[in-house]
Amino acid sequence: KRKEVKDMRLPDRNIAALLMIYRKINAWRSEHAAPLGLSSSQVTIIIETCKNSGISQTELVKRLSHEKSVVAKAIAKLIAAGYITREQNPKDKRAFNLFPTEKAQEVYPTLVEQGDQCMERLTAGLTPEEKEELGVLLEKMVENTQL
Repeated sequence: KRKEVKDMRLPDRNIAALLMIYRKINAWRSEHAAPLGLSSSQVTIIIETCKNSGISQTELVKRLSHEKSVVAKAIAKLIAAGYITREQNPKDKRAFNLFPTEKAQEVYPTLVEQGDQCMERLTAGLTPEEKEELGVLLEKMVENTQL
């Protein structure tokens, strides 16, 4: 007879919760990006490029914590779709900087609004103070991943 596990240890529960939240956010973002002809990862790249015009492709990879090849493929598709341009870095001929096009800047407010709606959904029922504290804690957790 196998013994049923009633309570997982707290870290296991928290990791499971984070994974579930990630999957739900990704699915929600993909659903809302599809009518624009975009994937979830492309949305993130457009947002980062609009916020940081001229960001290097290397810095973008670092900020997104994605594989270089995944980001490179998404960038190639965004360039082909007219959302971003890529220019050789004048100081480092091996590096490229990314710039949003007018098309990206036009869709940017919609993407940000979709992100805001997603966060409102995720934090429904939390007080403004709890939402602020959550933001602080998430930033600390992200910093810990950089160690």
